[in-house]
Amino acid sequence: MAYSATASVYEHFPFPSSNVDNSDVLVPDDIPAIVEGGLKSGWTVLDAGCGTGQTVVSMARAYPDVDFVGLEPNGPSREVAERLRSRAGVTNLKLVDGSISGEPLGTEFDFIYSYGVVHHIPDPAEAIRWLSAHLAENALLHLWIYGSIGEAERMRQREMVQLLNRFEGKEGIRIVRALGLQLSPASYGIAGDYREVAESSDYQDILDADAFLNPVVQTMRVKDVAAVLGQLADWVAMDRVWASRGNPHIDLSGAEADGSSKLSVLTPEDLFEAPLLRESIAALSPLERSSLIELAVSASGFNLLAGRGTALSWCTPRIGGNLLT
Repeated sequence: MAYSATASVYEHFPFPSSNVDNSDVLVPDDIPAIVEGGLKSGWTVLDAGCGTGQTVVSMARAYPDVDFVGLEPNGPSREVAERLRSRAGVTNLKLVDGSISGEPLGTEFDFIYSYGVVHHIPDPAEAIRWLSAHLAENALLHLWIYGSIGEAERMRQREMVQLLNRFEGKEGIRIVRALGLQLSPASYGIAGDYREVAESSDYQDILDADAFLNPVVQTMRVKDVAAVLGQLADWVAMDRVWASRGNPHIDLSGAEADGSSKLSVLTPEDLFEAPLLRESIAALSPLERSSLIELAVSASGFNLLAGRGTALSWCTPRIGGNLLT
């Protein structure tokens, strides 16, 4: 029931956007922050839940020597992605009809990313296991997941929508509007040009359908996702948090302390000036330091990275200093 209702939402509101005129907004600038020099020539990369394809198409354009697979179960979204792929002229991207936790793909990947999808699966742990089963011997898995702390208010609002909504398909947005609800990208620290994936009058409806109408949303904590990943990978590292006050990359060990990095970084010590609190921080484990940041900034989302084999050697010093397990 939940799967069909979820599919209905994205059939009427393809996410993140049905507009193919703007394919350069979601630039893959995060990759060099985790992998030294970016994705490697010859790698195979899976976008698990690519939606309308803005991210995977921009990735394929940025890395023409890398082979990409965009996995997406929703037909209308996949059609938009195909038009976007064709318009961008990329030849190193294959779009596949399939879903996380569905039939195995029969392929292993050097790098898998899944942004904003795992929390829409009825069993997120099973979804993570499915993803990890597609990792090569030496490989990386990058996840972006809704955070329970910062999303608490939206979850309250979303539950009201779910209780009151008696409509199917596109008409459900009427309940969202009647309640006066509207998601702001600023909730995730997104500003400027990145606030609009597409210039269109219905873009806010797309955002709000994803935020309030999807019947399956399971927010998570960093420690819980790290525990699942820790059973499936050789190591797990913190990468980034998303919150209304910004979306910094996390630096648990001070690897970026020399100030040479172009990244916006946050250390646990940056949270407080009081010497007593900083003394307490010094006694925390890396996982506890991550949890402290998650709580202090009221994270609405977070990125974790997990790896197998020699994959850690590919990563930046910041990631090496952010190991949680």
